[in-house]
This record gives sequence, structure tokens and C-alpha cells, in this order.
Amino acid sequence: MRPQRESLSYVSKLLWPEDEDKHKLDIDASQMDREWAERPEQVLEYCVRDTILPLDILDRLQSVARKEALASVSLTTVETASTGTTSQWIDSLVIRLADRSDVAVPTTISGPRRRDQIAGGYVHEVDAGISPWVVVLDFKSMYPSIMIANNICSTTLVRDDTTDDSYSVSPTTQTRYLSKENRVGLVPHLLEQLMQSRDRHKAALAEARAAGDEAEAFLQDQLQYAVKILMNSFYGVFASSFYRFTHPDLGASITEWARHNIRGIIAQVEEDGHDVVYSDTDSIFVRSPVDKQAPIKRPEDEDESLIEWEGAKRDALQFGERLADRFTREGAELEFETALSAFFSHGAKKRYVGRVVWPREEMLIRGYEVRRTDSFALLTRTMTDMFEMILDGEEWAAVEMTKSVIDDVKARRTDVADLVISRSCKGTLRRDGSVDFTKVYDNPDGLPYVRAAKERIRRGLPFTPGMKVGYIVTNAKMSPMTVEPWLVDEIGEKAPKYDPDYYARRLAKSLGRITEAFGWSETELLSGSRQQSIFDF
Repeated sequence: MRPQRESLSYVSKLLWPEDEDKHKLDIDASQMDREWAERPEQVLEYCVRDTILPLDILDRLQSVARKEALASVSLTTVETASTGTTSQWIDSLVIRLADRSDVAVPTTISGPRRRDQIAGGYVHEVDAGISPWVVVLDFKSMYPSIMIANNICSTTLVRDDTTDDSYSVSPTTQTRYLSKENRVGLVPHLLEQLMQSRDRHKAALAEARAAGDEAEAFLQDQLQYAVKILMNSFYGVFASSFYRFTHPDLGASITEWARHNIRGIIAQVEEDGHDVVYSDTDSIFVRSPVDKQAPIKRPEDEDESLIEWEGAKRDALQFGERLADRFTREGAELEFETALSAFFSHGAKKRYVGRVVWPREEMLIRGYEVRRTDSFALLTRTMTDMFEMILDGEEWAAVEMTKSVIDDVKARRTDVADLVISRSCKGTLRRDGSVDFTKVYDNPDGLPYVRAAKERIRRGLPFTPGMKVGYIVTNAKMSPMTVEPWLVDEIGEKAPKYDPDYYARRLAKSLGRITEAFGWSETELLSGSRQQSIFDF
């Protein structure tokens, strides 16, 4: 869960919109002395509910259960699983295995940590526009699988000039690792155990669901998810510059093999005459060879067009399964992950949307502002609606809707609550309970969310370093721009007036990147019209 605001009032209403017994009581915390004098019984109830609600929220989000599962899998305490670092989780497993294997454990690396940046995964260029009927293939546990298959570990890294036909040799830098027959690395050994453990938990989960045992299914689901989190943490830790078992060549070798594997598959798929629409680190998006006349939007009427749509879906599923079976091999197991009836990007890497038709029906959004918690509700909702229209093939309607939203903002016809921007705000607690922002930010007063946090504190409202602070931009022409904290949810304060130019420009900038694929720029969205060229006729 990533709420735009983290006040108790906002989150409780988000989780239990219809249950008023779970809502924060209407007490003005900034005027607590007056509230206590006028209605002490309600203040007491307010305090009790404020104590219980956080526990109810943790229970509803299953947060404690997730951390308990992670503690169980990583063999750490619940406190370490909750507040510790990934290197602490991995340390718990690696050091135990190193001790059993008579491997000396080095200290954590200290001193300068700067090093050349490791080249990341391969990202295939993407063209702007819509691609119909696309299948998505995903490498199962890509980095862990590469580490297992090639025995990548600091304990197997060949550090001298020796060569041997049994070595695993990385494709680009020719980094060498001992074969498993010579010595199994600590990390590959652990990853194999974790991978087998996850398979067991997933099998037990399926059995429990089939038997209707909800408690057992919940337990197994938490455990398999915890194993997944731990497995996916290994690459980041071992590619770091500070971990005790790290080496600069480890992370580079892993991404080398990843790029080599995915480029090889893309080349073979394209040789077969199929169009690779996009690729991103461990996923490949391939155009399915279905009937070009098949609709991308599921028809509502049960007529011939629905039969064509269902036929296209069936053909796409069969195509995805064939591709996954064909290209799976040791260290690079491909899974047919998703089938899309439509895929769209405005032409930027790591930014795309798709209409998922299998294994469930939903909209897939990656990289756009709807996934950013520092966005605001109107932008998120408008962008989502725009994507819905685009994926239905209604590009013109999407542009018209966007212009209408921007016009409403400029004319102040927009609900101010939809314009609240929330940002996490850090700080350091002093002994007297006050908050020091200067140790975290060079110029705290130049940051709108810090100024909003300071205003909360000034008015006697709670602030915890790291919490999200909501605010409204009231005048962006000032330097620094003027903002007001959003306190309507907490104390019922009147909503501040927003700066229409600021919000209109921000909407146009974010949405204009998308509409440029259809000939409408940021400037043209703001003006509401565009200059037509001869090619428009």
C-alpha cells in the first residue's frame, strides 16, 4: 500500500471507507487544550482510538505477518526483519553457512565506496504508439538463476591468471569462476536452497487453497513471498561496494550474463520473423501473430467480433507458451507471464502500459506518474483514464478529455483535495523532541514539503521524521514557491486556494509526453488548440 498521505485519518478512511468506528474522531489536535476543556470524554475516546487504529492498520495490511515470515526465512529477529537492511538479512544466512563450511568471514568494507558503475540490464528500444496483442515473457528469478548456473560467488572467483576449460567465463569481461565440481560457492548454494524452499511453499500454498485451509494458505503465502524478497536482494548486496563478501567483478558478471541471455533470445525471436516490441532487464514483449483484424477491446455484445477477440486471445496464449518452452534453458528459465490485447508507450524506456487479458484482466502501468507517490490525485486519475481510452483505441477522446481537465484546473473548477501533493520528509529528532532538518537537507527552507512539515509542527500537529507531508501549492511565482499544509483531513481546516497555472502546467507536462504520440504537445494542451500541418488532412 502506498497512500498519498500518511495521516491516521486519511489511511483509516482509505482502508475502511464505510466503517465510521474505524475512522479518526473529529478532534482538533492543534487546539487540544480547548478541546479538553470543552469535551473531555470525546478527547479520551480520541486518544484510545488513536492507540488502537495503528494496530488495526498493521493487521489489515498484514505487515507484522510479512515481517515475521521474513524473520523466519532469514533467521533473524522480527526487529531486524522490520528495520534492518538487506545486507543484515543476507549476513544471517551467509555467515552461518560460511562457518559450517570453514570459510573465513571478512569484516564489512569501510573507507571510500566509490567505484565504476556496473552496467545494468539490457533495455530494448521502444517505438511510440500502440501494438496489438503482445505476449510478455519473464525470466524466472533471473539474477539468482544466473548466479546458480555460473557458480558466481566471492569464494569461487578466480583471482589469478589461471585458465581451465571447466571455469564459467563471463561473456564480456571474461571473469572466471570455479566450476561446481571444483567448489560450490556459498551464494549459489544458499540460492538453490531458497529456490527449492520457495517451490515447496508454493506447492503447500496450492494444496492449502485446494483444501480450503485459509490459515495454512496465508502462512505459506507469506513464507514464499519472504523467500522471493530475500532471493531478489542477493544481487543488490553482492553488487554493492560495502558488503563483506563483495568484489567489483561479481555484479558486473551477473549483468553481463543477463544482457547476453536476453539479447540472444531477442535475436532468435526476430530471426523467426516476430516483432520484439520492447525488452526491459528480465522481460521480453513480443507481438503475437494473431489475426490483424481482431479487435483489441473486448466487445460487449456476443457477436462475431467477440468470437474474433476470444480467438486472438487463444492464439496469443498458445504463442506465449511455445516461446517460453522453446527458449528455456539452464540458468535462463523463461515463463509466459502475461498476455496483452494492447501495449502502448510514448517512446521512452521503462514507461509503458498494457491491457492484460491473461492470467487476469487488468491494466498494467509501469514508469508513469500514477506509480509515483509524490503525484496528486487528479493527475493520477486523469492519466489512468487516458490510458484506458488509448488502450481501447480512442486516442482522440483521450486528448479531448485531457484538455477538458486542464481547462477546469485553470478555471478553478477542480476540487482542491485532488491537488494535494505528498512527499516524504526526513529530519532528526533532538533530545527535547524538536526536529532538526538541517542535518538531512542543505537548504530545508527551500523545500516545500519541509516548510509544510514545519507549519504542522508550529500548529501542534504530530510529525514523525520520514512521514509523508501533504501540501497545496498556492503561488508558484514566488521564490521559493508558497505552499500550505493540507490539514483538512485532520482538523477540518478550510482548504487553501491553489495556484491554477502551476497545476495546469504540471498536468500538461506529464500528460503532454503521452499525447505527443498523437501530435499534441505540452504547449498545445495548455492552449487547448494546435497548429495543423498539411499532413493532418
